[in-house]
Amino acid sequence: MSEISVQGTGVHCQDTLKRLPRTIVFLHGAGGSHHTWRDQWAGLKGAARLVIPDLPGHAESSGRPKETVEAYADWLAEFVREAGMGKFILAGHSMGGAIALQAAISRIAGLEALILAGTGAKLKVSPVILDGIAGRFKDFAPELVDWMMARSSDHLLREDITRDVLSTKASTFATDFRACDAFDVRGRLGEIGVPALVVVGDDDRLTPLKYSEFLATNIRGGVLKIIHDAGHVAMLEKPTEMNNVIASFVHSLE
Repeated sequence: MSEISVQGTGVHCQDTLKRLPRTIVFLHGAGGSHHTWRDQWAGLKGAARLVIPDLPGHAESSGRPKETVEAYADWLAEFVREAGMGKFILAGHSMGGAIALQAAISRIAGLEALILAGTGAKLKVSPVILDGIAGRFKDFAPELVDWMMARSSDHLLREDITRDVLSTKASTFATDFRACDAFDVRGRLGEIGVPALVVVGDDDRLTPLKYSEFLATNIRGGVLKIIHDAGHVAMLEKPTEMNNVIASFVHSLE
């Protein structure tokens, strides 16, 4: 892990620092951390330089979570400048995908392409989730994980993800989910001018297939890939399939 300062606070991130033709910046989702992308960190090191930050107020990064997706996108623009990146691909999961979409719409400098995993142009959050986090977070965490994962997912992985969820403050989840709930760029996808890979698990119940179909249809040149027997966290449930899809997309940009 390395640390840089962004907007006056320390940001912890993983960075392979390899000089390769492509750089991928991975953004985790609500309440998450770099741990979300651990299998991509392990499996894609030869495909590109990999940079995986903890967003502000998450895991080892200091500061506080941002109140809006737009504020996260502003932070991201400063992060890539401070990290000395020229051109890069943004890969975002769930809220991270929303941040990537907002950054693309805002014309973030250096963006070459998007990888949008388990996300949407609008991220309405169920009141059941908001109330569960606010009122009984510890007891609600396994229920949230049930929503996140495919019905056929591995029991041990489910326990591992539940531990990750419980390692995050309830207030961080609440702030992130409120930011997601207010996010809506459905009318602005035509402003995106870079290639976009849209990836979704066929058993994703938080951001279902129709969300990804909308993205792929409304982003010029958008490509949809469906990962079978995977839920909202396909990068953890089906890492080999996810890595193959990402590597193929990166290769197609050459």
